[in-house]
Amino acid sequence: MQQVNLYTQELRPRKERLQAGVAAGLVLLVVVALAVSSVIIHSRNDDLNARVEALASQTQALEQSVTRLSETVSARQPSPEIERALERVTATLARRQTLLERVETLVLTGDGRFSPQMAALARQIPEDVWLTGIRLDAQPASVTIEGRTRSGALVPTYLENLGNEPVFTGQTFGAFRLTRPEQGRWIEFHVATEQSGGTQ
Repeated sequence: MQQVNLYTQELRPRKERLQAGVAAGLVLLVVVALAVSSVIIHSRNDDLNARVEALASQTQALEQSVTRLSETVSARQPSPEIERALERVTATLARRQTLLERVETLVLTGDGRFSPQMAALARQIPEDVWLTGIRLDAQPASVTIEGRTRSGALVPTYLENLGNEPVFTGQTFGAFRLTRPEQGRWIEFHVATEQSGGTQ
């Protein structure tokens, strides 16, 4: 039987040593890669630091704006005196509204129209005559009119025109008074269908 030796030098596995040039190239490549990575990371860190600083500046500016706005809002809070004055004015308006509603119920007839006397007083009033007070009494029937005028001669004209109104037919104004305030351009008048003061 013949033996064949297969474990010869040619068939044995070979260990090839890494050449120095290749090893140096690999080391250099790793160093370059690390350097590039370091530059990229450093650049990104710089960008992030810049963003953080910008955000910090914006946050500080916003905080200052909030502080200023808070101070402005605090300064605009109404003082207690103004609030009390507003409450008084509101209460006065409410009282006047109630009074106006009561006057409307007295002046208006049941169908929502002005009473005939009020309509006649408004219809016959001449220019430059202003009424400041009206009193209409049903029992006994009497009328009191107060107002202002630029000319005293307009008042008798007004009363004469009222005599042409059917609702005032037969009524005679017994009280007639004209006065001129010490300061003012107006003449104040008072007329009534019954005596309520001296006639002038």
